[in-house]
Amino acid sequence: MSELNYSDYTHDFMGKVGNIEDFSRDFLAELARIFEDTLHFQYYAHTAVYSKKVGVNAAWDVAAQMSRGPLRQSMPMARFIAPEGWDWKSAQYQAKPFDIQSSDLAKPALIRLIQSYWDQYLKAHNYWIDIWVKSIPEEEVWNGLPEVYEHIIAYQYPKLAKLFKIEPIHVVDYLKMAVLSIDGTLGYGGEYIVINPDYIVLNLNRCEVMQKYMDEGLYPPDRAWRNCTFEQRISAPFFPGCKLEIKLPPPDLKIPQGHPFCVWIYTRGDQTAAGYKPLPPQPQFQFNSAE
Repeated sequence: MSELNYSDYTHDFMGKVGNIEDFSRDFLAELARIFEDTLHFQYYAHTAVYSKKVGVNAAWDVAAQMSRGPLRQSMPMARFIAPEGWDWKSAQYQAKPFDIQSSDLAKPALIRLIQSYWDQYLKAHNYWIDIWVKSIPEEEVWNGLPEVYEHIIAYQYPKLAKLFKIEPIHVVDYLKMAVLSIDGTLGYGGEYIVINPDYIVLNLNRCEVMQKYMDEGLYPPDRAWRNCTFEQRISAPFFPGCKLEIKLPPPDLKIPQGHPFCVWIYTRGDQTAAGYKPLPPQPQFQFNSAE
Protein backbone atom coordinates (compact mmCIF):
# COMPACT_ATOMS: atom_id res chain seq x y z
CA MET A 1 0.00 0.00 0.00
CA SER A 2 1.42 3.39 -0.95
CA GLU A 3 2.22 5.86 1.81
CA LEU A 4 -0.47 8.44 2.55
CA ASN A 5 0.62 12.05 2.88
CA TYR A 6 -2.50 14.10 3.50
CA SER A 7 -1.89 17.81 3.92
CA ASP A 8 -5.30 18.42 5.54
CA TYR A 9 -8.32 16.47 6.82
CA THR A 10 -10.94 17.58 4.31
CA HIS A 11 -11.40 13.97 3.18
CA ASP A 12 -13.76 11.49 4.84
CA PHE A 13 -13.16 10.39 8.42
CA MET A 14 -10.69 7.50 8.34
CA GLY A 15 -12.01 5.67 11.39
CA LYS A 16 -8.59 5.83 13.05
CA VAL A 17 -7.18 7.42 16.17
CA GLY A 18 -3.73 8.96 16.31
CA ASN A 19 -2.90 8.00 12.71
CA ILE A 20 -0.35 10.78 12.25
CA GLU A 21 1.70 8.61 9.91
CA ASP A 22 -0.99 9.17 7.25
CA PHE A 23 -0.23 12.90 7.06
CA SER A 24 2.52 14.90 5.41
CA ARG A 25 5.73 16.11 7.02
CA ASP A 26 4.60 19.74 6.76
CA PHE A 27 1.27 18.86 8.37
CA LEU A 28 3.07 17.13 11.25
CA ALA A 29 5.48 20.03 11.75
CA GLU A 30 2.51 22.33 12.32
CA LEU A 31 0.72 19.75 14.48
CA ALA A 32 3.82 19.47 16.68
CA ARG A 33 3.82 23.23 17.15
CA ILE A 34 0.13 23.20 18.12
CA PHE A 35 0.91 20.50 20.67
CA GLU A 36 3.80 22.56 22.06
CA ASP A 37 1.49 25.54 22.46
CA THR A 38 -1.13 23.35 24.13
CA LEU A 39 1.40 21.90 26.55
CA HIS A 40 2.20 25.44 27.65
CA PHE A 41 -1.50 26.30 27.82
CA GLN A 42 -2.10 23.34 30.13
CA TYR A 43 -0.62 25.42 32.96
CA TYR A 44 -3.26 28.09 32.47
CA ALA A 45 -6.13 25.61 32.15
CA HIS A 46 -5.33 23.91 35.46
CA THR A 47 -4.50 27.04 37.43
CA ALA A 48 -7.57 28.90 36.11
CA VAL A 49 -9.83 26.15 37.46
CA TYR A 50 -8.14 25.21 40.72
CA SER A 51 -6.97 28.67 41.78
CA LYS A 52 -10.64 29.16 42.67
CA LYS A 53 -10.07 26.50 45.32
CA VAL A 54 -6.59 27.31 46.64
CA GLY A 55 -5.86 30.86 45.47
CA VAL A 56 -3.72 32.17 42.63
CA ASN A 57 -0.35 32.00 44.40
CA ALA A 58 -0.80 28.43 45.62
CA ALA A 59 -2.08 27.33 42.20
CA TRP A 60 0.96 28.75 40.42
CA ASP A 61 3.25 27.14 43.01
CA VAL A 62 1.77 23.86 41.80
CA ALA A 63 2.37 24.94 38.19
CA ALA A 64 6.01 25.66 39.04
CA GLN A 65 6.30 22.17 40.53
CA MET A 66 4.88 20.74 37.32
CA SER A 67 7.35 22.76 35.25
CA ARG A 68 10.24 21.29 37.20
CA GLY A 69 8.71 17.81 37.08
CA PRO A 70 7.02 15.79 34.31
CA LEU A 71 6.33 18.68 31.95
CA ARG A 72 10.03 19.52 31.89
CA GLN A 73 10.58 16.14 30.22
CA SER A 74 8.25 17.02 27.37
CA MET A 75 9.14 20.65 26.87
CA PRO A 76 12.90 20.83 26.03
CA MET A 77 12.28 20.53 22.28
CA ALA A 78 9.57 23.18 22.33
CA ARG A 79 11.98 26.08 22.60
CA PHE A 80 14.46 24.50 20.22
CA ILE A 81 12.18 23.92 17.23
CA ALA A 82 12.12 27.39 15.79
CA PRO A 83 9.55 28.37 13.14
CA GLU A 84 10.52 29.27 9.62
CA GLY A 85 12.18 32.67 9.47
CA TRP A 86 12.83 32.68 13.21
CA ASP A 87 14.52 35.67 14.82
CA TRP A 88 17.75 34.58 16.50
CA LYS A 89 17.38 37.52 18.88
CA SER A 90 14.23 35.99 20.35
CA ALA A 91 15.14 34.62 23.77
CA GLN A 92 12.81 31.63 23.51
CA TYR A 93 14.88 30.25 20.63
CA GLN A 94 18.35 30.93 22.04
CA ALA A 95 19.39 27.51 23.21
CA LYS A 96 22.65 26.78 21.44
CA PRO A 97 24.06 24.35 20.50
CA PHE A 98 20.68 22.65 20.04
CA ASP A 99 18.93 25.26 17.92
CA ILE A 100 17.17 23.69 14.97
CA GLN A 101 14.25 24.68 12.80
CA SER A 102 11.18 22.55 12.22
CA SER A 103 12.30 22.13 8.61
CA ASP A 104 15.33 20.23 9.92
CA LEU A 105 13.17 17.35 11.19
CA ALA A 106 12.16 14.54 8.85
CA LYS A 107 8.74 12.92 9.09
CA PRO A 108 9.90 9.99 11.30
CA ALA A 109 11.44 12.44 13.80
CA LEU A 110 8.26 14.50 13.90
CA ILE A 111 6.20 11.37 14.54
CA ARG A 112 8.44 10.46 17.48
CA LEU A 113 8.27 14.01 18.82
CA ILE A 114 4.46 14.11 18.62
CA GLN A 115 4.21 10.72 20.32
CA SER A 116 6.39 11.98 23.16
CA TYR A 117 4.15 15.03 23.54
CA TRP A 118 1.09 12.79 23.70
CA ASP A 119 2.66 10.59 26.36
CA GLN A 120 3.90 13.40 28.59
CA TYR A 121 0.69 15.39 28.24
CA LEU A 122 -1.46 12.56 29.63
CA LYS A 123 1.04 11.68 32.32
CA ALA A 124 1.13 15.34 33.31
CA HIS A 125 -2.66 15.40 33.68
CA ASN A 126 -2.41 12.50 36.10
CA TYR A 127 0.35 14.18 38.04
CA TRP A 128 -1.67 17.40 38.25
CA ILE A 129 -4.40 15.34 39.95
CA ASP A 130 -1.89 13.81 42.36
CA ILE A 131 -0.74 17.28 43.42
CA TRP A 132 -4.15 18.97 43.56
CA VAL A 133 -5.59 16.32 45.89
CA LYS A 134 -3.01 17.29 48.50
CA SER A 135 -4.86 20.55 49.07
CA ILE A 136 -8.29 20.04 47.48
CA PRO A 137 -10.85 17.28 48.25
CA GLU A 138 -10.44 14.59 45.63
CA GLU A 139 -14.05 14.71 44.49
CA GLU A 140 -13.70 18.45 43.82
CA VAL A 141 -10.53 17.84 41.83
CA TRP A 142 -12.23 15.31 39.55
CA ASN A 143 -15.34 17.44 39.19
CA GLY A 144 -13.11 20.30 38.02
CA LEU A 145 -11.58 18.32 35.16
CA PRO A 146 -14.35 18.97 32.59
CA GLU A 147 -13.74 22.71 32.96
CA VAL A 148 -9.99 22.16 32.52
CA TYR A 149 -10.71 20.38 29.24
CA GLU A 150 -13.14 23.08 28.14
CA HIS A 151 -10.31 25.61 28.40
CA ILE A 152 -7.86 23.37 26.53
CA ILE A 153 -10.32 22.58 23.74
CA ALA A 154 -11.34 26.23 23.31
CA TYR A 155 -7.65 27.02 22.81
CA GLN A 156 -6.61 24.00 20.74
CA TYR A 157 -9.57 23.37 18.42
CA PRO A 158 -9.38 26.60 16.38
CA LYS A 159 -5.72 25.83 15.67
CA LEU A 160 -6.55 22.26 14.62
CA ALA A 161 -9.48 23.37 12.44
CA LYS A 162 -7.19 25.79 10.62
CA LEU A 163 -4.56 23.10 10.06
CA PHE A 164 -7.18 20.54 8.96
CA LYS A 165 -8.80 23.17 6.68
CA ILE A 166 -12.24 22.34 8.01
CA GLU A 167 -15.05 24.26 9.63
CA PRO A 168 -16.46 21.97 12.32
CA ILE A 169 -20.21 21.61 11.91
CA HIS A 170 -21.07 17.94 12.23
CA VAL A 171 -20.18 15.41 14.89
CA VAL A 172 -17.74 13.77 12.47
CA ASP A 173 -15.84 17.07 12.12
CA TYR A 174 -15.28 17.26 15.85
CA LEU A 175 -14.30 13.60 15.85
CA LYS A 176 -11.57 14.29 13.28
CA MET A 177 -10.06 16.87 15.60
CA ALA A 178 -10.51 14.77 18.73
CA VAL A 179 -8.65 11.75 17.37
CA LEU A 180 -5.66 13.85 16.25
CA SER A 181 -5.64 16.30 19.15
CA ILE A 182 -3.03 16.20 21.90
CA ASP A 183 -5.64 14.10 23.73
CA GLY A 184 -5.78 11.71 20.76
CA THR A 185 -2.82 10.02 22.38
CA LEU A 186 -1.54 6.63 21.34
CA GLY A 187 -4.73 5.22 19.87
CA TYR A 188 -7.77 3.21 20.82
CA GLY A 189 -8.37 -0.18 19.32
CA GLY A 190 -11.88 -0.27 18.02
CA GLU A 191 -14.31 0.12 15.15
CA TYR A 192 -16.03 3.37 14.20
CA ILE A 193 -19.41 3.00 12.52
CA VAL A 194 -20.37 6.24 10.74
CA ILE A 195 -24.13 5.95 10.32
CA ASN A 196 -24.33 9.57 9.20
CA PRO A 197 -22.21 12.70 9.86
CA ASP A 198 -24.13 13.33 13.09
CA TYR A 199 -24.49 9.76 14.34
CA ILE A 200 -21.39 7.66 14.99
CA VAL A 201 -20.84 4.57 17.13
CA LEU A 202 -17.47 3.40 18.43
CA ASN A 203 -17.11 -0.17 19.65
CA LEU A 204 -13.94 0.13 21.71
CA ASN A 205 -12.14 -3.20 21.84
CA ARG A 206 -9.16 -2.07 23.92
CA CYS A 207 -8.36 1.16 25.72
CA GLU A 208 -4.72 1.44 24.69
CA VAL A 209 -3.95 4.45 26.84
CA MET A 210 -5.44 3.14 30.06
CA GLN A 211 -3.91 -0.29 29.55
CA LYS A 212 -0.49 1.22 28.82
CA TYR A 213 -0.53 3.30 31.98
CA MET A 214 -1.86 0.43 34.09
CA ASP A 215 1.02 -1.69 32.79
CA GLU A 216 3.44 1.11 33.70
CA GLY A 217 1.97 1.41 37.20
CA LEU A 218 0.67 4.93 36.63
CA TYR A 219 -2.98 3.85 36.76
CA PRO A 220 -3.93 1.68 39.74
CA PRO A 221 -7.17 -0.23 39.07
CA ASP A 222 -9.16 2.12 41.30
CA ARG A 223 -8.13 5.17 39.28
CA ALA A 224 -8.76 3.35 36.01
CA TRP A 225 -12.38 2.64 36.95
CA ARG A 226 -12.80 6.15 38.31
CA ASN A 227 -11.52 7.52 35.02
CA CYS A 228 -14.03 5.32 33.15
CA THR A 229 -16.95 6.73 35.14
CA PHE A 230 -15.72 10.31 34.54
CA GLU A 231 -14.89 9.76 30.87
CA GLN A 232 -18.20 11.03 29.53
CA ARG A 233 -17.89 14.29 31.48
CA ILE A 234 -14.23 14.70 30.54
CA SER A 235 -14.72 13.86 26.85
CA ALA A 236 -18.00 15.69 26.24
CA PRO A 237 -16.24 19.08 25.82
CA PHE A 238 -14.45 17.65 22.78
CA PHE A 239 -17.83 17.61 21.00
CA PRO A 240 -19.42 21.01 21.66
CA GLY A 241 -23.10 21.08 20.84
CA CYS A 242 -23.14 17.29 20.53
CA LYS A 243 -24.22 14.44 22.78
CA LEU A 244 -21.80 11.75 23.93
CA GLU A 245 -22.98 8.57 25.60
CA ILE A 246 -20.67 5.80 26.85
CA LYS A 247 -21.63 2.28 27.83
CA LEU A 248 -19.09 1.50 30.52
CA PRO A 249 -17.22 -1.73 31.25
CA PRO A 250 -17.81 -3.43 34.63
CA PRO A 251 -15.81 -2.11 37.61
CA ASP A 252 -13.34 -5.01 37.44
CA LEU A 253 -12.65 -4.05 33.78
CA LYS A 254 -12.98 -7.71 32.76
CA ILE A 255 -14.81 -8.09 29.45
CA PRO A 256 -16.09 -11.39 27.99
CA GLN A 257 -14.28 -12.39 24.84
CA GLY A 258 -15.96 -11.05 21.73
CA HIS A 259 -17.59 -8.09 23.52
CA PRO A 260 -16.43 -4.47 23.23
CA PHE A 261 -14.62 -2.96 26.21
CA CYS A 262 -17.04 -0.03 26.05
CA VAL A 263 -19.34 1.60 23.49
CA TRP A 264 -19.31 5.30 22.59
CA ILE A 265 -22.31 6.89 20.85
CA TYR A 266 -21.89 10.34 19.30
CA THR A 267 -25.01 12.22 18.16
CA ARG A 268 -26.39 15.73 17.85
CA GLY A 269 -28.79 14.93 20.65
CA ASP A 270 -31.85 15.51 18.51
CA GLN A 271 -30.40 13.46 15.65
CA THR A 272 -31.72 9.90 15.46
CA ALA A 273 -31.40 7.08 13.00
CA ALA A 274 -32.81 3.63 12.59
CA GLY A 275 -31.85 1.48 15.54
CA TYR A 276 -30.74 4.32 17.82
CA LYS A 277 -31.62 3.84 21.47
CA PRO A 278 -30.37 6.06 24.30
CA LEU A 279 -28.14 4.26 26.76
CA PRO A 280 -29.48 3.70 30.28
CA PRO A 281 -27.89 5.77 33.07
CA GLN A 282 -24.32 4.64 33.69
CA PRO A 283 -22.78 4.10 37.15
CA GLN A 284 -20.97 6.96 38.86
CA PHE A 285 -17.85 6.61 40.96
CA GLN A 286 -18.65 6.86 44.65
CA PHE A 287 -16.02 8.78 46.55
CA ASN A 288 -15.15 7.60 50.04
CA SER A 289 -15.58 10.56 52.36
CA ALA A 290 -12.55 9.33 54.30
CA GLU A 291 -10.27 9.70 51.26
